[in-house]
Amino acid sequence: MSLKNKILLAIGYFFGFVAELVFLGWIANATVLAAESAKEPKITIQSLGLPQRSLNLISLSPVVADGKTVGALAAYDDPATQRSEDYLELYDSDGELVAIGWVDQFGIQRIAIDRALLEGRDDLHGVFVTVVDGEPI
Repeated sequence: MSLKNKILLAIGYFFGFVAELVFLGWIANATVLAAESAKEPKITIQSLGLPQRSLNLISLSPVVADGKTVGALAAYDDPATQRSEDYLELYDSDGELVAIGWVDQFGIQRIAIDRALLEGRDDLHGVFVTVVDGEPI
């Protein structure tokens, strides 16, 4: 084999190796993106139409039942409105978000509860269901 053919063969192996690295990197990136998107719940808090502007925390109060702290209630104010409270968050004793309440752009009070509570389960997943008059919609 001539020197020219050896050099061309080495260059071919080098570019083949680089192409394989690029391809494997692309597969690894696609796998990570697929895993991240699978972790996200299908119904998120942002999809409920909650206010996107900055809110000011005005109150953080413990929720007490039978002398034991079972969670916390956070109340927020939107400085752009005349209301004193525009958004509420209810947390359980582990700090997991259980329910939210807000006033939408039409002035209607809305509530969303974690789906696990509506189904009587204890494993909160962050999938919220809007509730109207006590019925999930």
